[in-house]
Amino acid sequence: MITISEHTLSRLFNQTKPHVAERSEAEAVQILVFDYDGTHLHAWATNRYTLAVARTKAEGSDEPWTVVVERKNLPDLQAAIRLLDKKPIAIEKAADRIVLSGETGTRIGIELSTSITPLNWRKIVHPALDRKANATPMDLNPSFFGAWKGLPGPVSMWSTGENQVSLVLAADFIGLQMPVRRSVSEDAHQRELDSWRPAKTAALAAAA
Repeated sequence: MITISEHTLSRLFNQTKPHVAERSEAEAVQILVFDYDGTHLHAWATNRYTLAVARTKAEGSDEPWTVVVERKNLPDLQAAIRLLDKKPIAIEKAADRIVLSGETGTRIGIELSTSITPLNWRKIVHPALDRKANATPMDLNPSFFGAWKGLPGPVSMWSTGENQVSLVLAADFIGLQMPVRRSVSEDAHQRELDSWRPAKTAALAAAA
């Protein structure tokens, strides 16, 4: 069993749930994953375009573990969090469920997936951390920008290189946003950029 502070499980959930894939995507990414490494409880999710990892320190003597909650069971998890989150929450891992319990003695079991093996988020995030911030323009899909709105400010974001992921960093949170292929040529992109530059003095005089 591990225990986390009040108001932290809701933070982990709210910061990662927007990154769970939609029902039209593969079942393997329609999940929210919790993993305990002996010090921190991490929650993470990915829709293959963004990846979000939130963490909090946990007290307990458990060996490291990982559990997978499928999209269909997220409403039950959210309801349990709303009921218990105002006080510290104890989390027990069982074979097919995690059990959340509060100081009042309330115990709520959340069904787990036993058939989905999640990817190792560390193998994706850690190499990105080794890349230096890059001044290369980032081509991103704005439809995913809203997924970051639950983060506490300030939020830092930077490119790790051409056609590489962009990193998103906040307190006890790290995320990645994948690049997209630019739909216009480099010349057209430059012309659009140049069109926003201040007009030359001569041009202003001619227009006067």
